[in-house]
Amino acid sequence: MALTKEQKHEFSEKVAEFKVYLEELKKELNVYKTQLKKNPEMTPYYYVAMAINAVKVINTNLLMNDLSVSIQGINVVNYLETAKKEISNAISYIEQSVGNDIDGSLNDNREKLDKITRLSHTQRLNFIKALQECTKKTIAAFGPNSKWKFSWPDVHYRVAGVAKNLFDFREFEKGKDLDNPDYYVQREHFNLIISLANFAAQEYRSKFDLSTQNATDLKSSIAMLDLNRKIMQITGENEDLEKTKTLIESLKNKVEDLETSDEEKKKKKKK
Repeated sequence: MALTKEQKHEFSEKVAEFKVYLEELKKELNVYKTQLKKNPEMTPYYYVAMAINAVKVINTNLLMNDLSVSIQGINVVNYLETAKKEISNAISYIEQSVGNDIDGSLNDNREKLDKITRLSHTQRLNFIKALQECTKKTIAAFGPNSKWKFSWPDVHYRVAGVAKNLFDFREFEKGKDLDNPDYYVQREHFNLIISLANFAAQEYRSKFDLSTQNATDLKSSIAMLDLNRKIMQITGENEDLEKTKTLIESLKNKVEDLETSDEEKKKKKKK
């Protein structure tokens, strides 16, 4: 059904203020990039500010798309593609600040964390929750049959990674006291990391089952579960820890079987 002039006009009018706001965000980002060069000692904070800016861009594009759906009955692909791109940008900016390591120890990015001590526990948690929420909304807006559906596990992997790398495990260990004013915020962040990693691990297993049958996806799932294994060793929650270890071993065996099968196929081809 073709759009009417009235629909187009109404949408154009209502979306105008959002476009102005996006221009303001673009100018703000350029300021951060300029300051980044002038004040290298503040680099980690500017990257965090740039990540927050990206989240604002994501949410604004999602709002504009919601307006289009409400008024015109259609998604605007450009808005959704911009949101997707900015999710990657937001993650990349935080990775610049705190690193992107998943496989190492929980405190491998100690030096980087020491450079963002003015970023409160609440601010860190709120950023991860905002990133999680806008990622969820973007994926929902694209729909279940999007061409990107099997790329989302990689996004979930990176979101879990930045959640982990923004968290100060050493400080959490020292301050596990209910009288500590930051305890409940830190505990929520701690639990969120576990939840995000579990979700990413499950998404990779689904991708493997439904699409690729590729051992690489299982290895990514294992990496997420292994992150949780390391975290659970801190909490002493032995039942969950043992379940996670068992699942990791099961997936490792599956990977080994797949790789053995692939090697045998290669040998047969050579013959």
